[in-house]
Amino acid sequence: MGSAPECEIMIEGTGVLPKHCTLYRTGDRTFQIVALYAAAQFSVNGVISGEVEVEVPFKFGIGGEVFDLDLATEEEAPIPEAMEEPLAGPRSSRRSYLLKPVALKPRPGQRVGEVILDGVPPAAEGAQMTPKPVARPTVKLEAAAETKPQPDEEESSSFLLSGLVVCGAMIAGIVYWPHHLDHLSASTSAATAEPVTAVATSVAVKVPDLPPQDSVRACQCLLRAGAPVLASHVLMPLAEAGNVEAMHQLALALRASGEFGDEVVFLLRQAVEGGSHDALRDFVRVVDDVDNPARYTESALQGLQLAVKLGEASAWMPLGERYEYGNGTQPDIKLALAAFEKAKAAGDRRADAKLSAQRGAMERAAAFVRSWNEVSVASLLDHVAAGQGMFFKLDHSPMEALLRQEEEMRARWPLRRISVAAGAKAEVETFDLIKVSQPFQFEVQRGARIARGTGVLACTVQRDQADVWRITDADDRIEIHELLPSEDQFLKAASLRALKPAFTHAEQMDEARLEILERMRGIEDTQDFKPALTVLLGVVCEFPQETFWKPFADTLCDRMARQLFAEGKWLDASWADPVHQFAERGSVSAMLLEGHLLAAGYGMPRDPARSTVLYQKAFEASQRRDARFYYAEALFQGHGLSEDVEKAGAFVLPFMSRSKHPLEAYLAAHLLWRKAETDPALWQQVYDTLSRVTDRHPPAKNLAGMVLLNHGQTTKERKTGFAAIQAAAEEGVVEAMKNLSNCYQEGIGCEKDFHLATLWKQKALVTSPPRRKHYTEFAE
Repeated sequence: MGSAPECEIMIEGTGVLPKHCTLYRTGDRTFQIVALYAAAQFSVNGVISGEVEVEVPFKFGIGGEVFDLDLATEEEAPIPEAMEEPLAGPRSSRRSYLLKPVALKPRPGQRVGEVILDGVPPAAEGAQMTPKPVARPTVKLEAAAETKPQPDEEESSSFLLSGLVVCGAMIAGIVYWPHHLDHLSASTSAATAEPVTAVATSVAVKVPDLPPQDSVRACQCLLRAGAPVLASHVLMPLAEAGNVEAMHQLALALRASGEFGDEVVFLLRQAVEGGSHDALRDFVRVVDDVDNPARYTESALQGLQLAVKLGEASAWMPLGERYEYGNGTQPDIKLALAAFEKAKAAGDRRADAKLSAQRGAMERAAAFVRSWNEVSVASLLDHVAAGQGMFFKLDHSPMEALLRQEEEMRARWPLRRISVAAGAKAEVETFDLIKVSQPFQFEVQRGARIARGTGVLACTVQRDQADVWRITDADDRIEIHELLPSEDQFLKAASLRALKPAFTHAEQMDEARLEILERMRGIEDTQDFKPALTVLLGVVCEFPQETFWKPFADTLCDRMARQLFAEGKWLDASWADPVHQFAERGSVSAMLLEGHLLAAGYGMPRDPARSTVLYQKAFEASQRRDARFYYAEALFQGHGLSEDVEKAGAFVLPFMSRSKHPLEAYLAAHLLWRKAETDPALWQQVYDTLSRVTDRHPPAKNLAGMVLLNHGQTTKERKTGFAAIQAAAEEGVVEAMKNLSNCYQEGIGCEKDFHLATLWKQKALVTSPPRRKHYTEFAE
């Protein structure tokens, strides 16, 4: 098939070569299509290929056109004479070719291909064939005279006809005496007729000797007609006689007739070594055949090496694969790359996919260098593999550590101008693992400090299962060209991430503050206190004589205390040790937080007495109101010590009785309650203290209601007290629920209602007490 006039199927179109491809019939309904050149592309059922075996019907695409190919049925009309002309005129709108055995009947003496065949009378239609011995008729095949073919016939169609006639002549012999075919092809002088069983409409003929090249051409027609076994018997003597073309065609016939055998490769190699250039492509194809048991052996490698030596371009791709995977030799990526380059030059698209690996790996390394200019470190996840190795001196560190290192570099040098430079190199270890060296230029700046230079990123890039290149390990080395304003303001380093300004003591403290702020940013949302604790503890150890870190420690410890009160548990026991160290170094909030932990037994053994001592120490060190409150509360409740109401009252009442802070007012009301039990004139003060915070603290609402209910002077006051208790109960205060149940039971401030009394009593039993709030949750 092609655009040349001598092709049996002539097709014009863009990209159609003069001799584009060959169509072989390999079975009743199967055909093999083989491109004659690497650039000869075609498609079968939408898939582009250079060689394919397919079963009819199928869609065949060539030259920008798509045709439907199928076998003709018996009812279809014969091929009109117009179809015997080359398809050079306007194409038929049907775009279909019917692949069927040619049924033309040559006239006696008509020129068909390269021989003249005498006509053979066809069997009468409907005649009953009975097996009987017949004499071998003789048909004289003479060399064709060099006469000009008829203008209405294609020489290729006539040549196909000659092969089919010879095929029909031989079929009768195969049915009865297949073991004598060698004798039939080797000897044509026997005078006695062999008994032949006639089947259907077969015709027995006598085949005289033909010139070897004509026999080979006739066997090519037999192969196209789907008779590889017959062709192999005819070709065998010629191949044994040393005819290289016969060896070539015999190998193809043996391959088409059954399972793959070593003789196929042997015959093709003999043909190639005998000088048959046409056998080279088929030799490469069978050597790399998936059915070839010796496909990955040393002999296959040598065969491919021989093919490329003789100039067969299609052998470069399989040869490169042998070098890549070490089939028949030691793996050698350099030889594989060279072979793939040759294959790409020959038009093999598979080689381009192999060679694109280097380009993909180098593009990943260059993109990683450019990402160093970005403010965010989020893109690191696009460039770096999750299970990386050594990464800028960090060995198999978690991704969080890599992100933190990149953040530190960006914080250290807020202004960065980093660009890739020419001269990148790639060293291919495998086509999924490539080492890349990417040069770069940099200029980093912090304030008046500016550093300029060049560097080289050395990294390993690996292709993952999603076919994406990721960096698995990386390191860089830099060369400083300029340091401004002076060299003594920089710390010398061999890596960009190790390049740091030489800070003064004041600058170092400023850096520490910035780092602490960075770690504490967003801590309200994440509730992950460990990074901030680690940084703070490092700063405390680095600056033992300084106190600038204490406000940060107090803020962090207050936030952790609120978390403790809200959750009712300590989320990470390892947090307790940094808190203790901050408390030892004078952080008031750390002392209070450690006191809370000791009182509840979170993160350390429960010790109420020591908790009270820490509250006292925090108050005496700072005179802070929250420290005063927790110390007074511990005294009032007798945590770890004997209850000391008098001391607590003297300590609290002068400062908290008029406070608007809910916790302070509630504690002061309790202390005043104790005093009012012996001095009724104080009940008004108890109520006034509580009334200032009832809207913000439901327990205070319950306590104020009890004051009005028990000590109110009018019915209205008692009903107001009942309403306050009821409101507190509805807001979830368990003590208010108990008090409300008692009111309904006794009819205090309301009508008696045993049903509601029982209901609120049961609700109090199943309701958990409301969580305790931290002092800093309220703003006065």
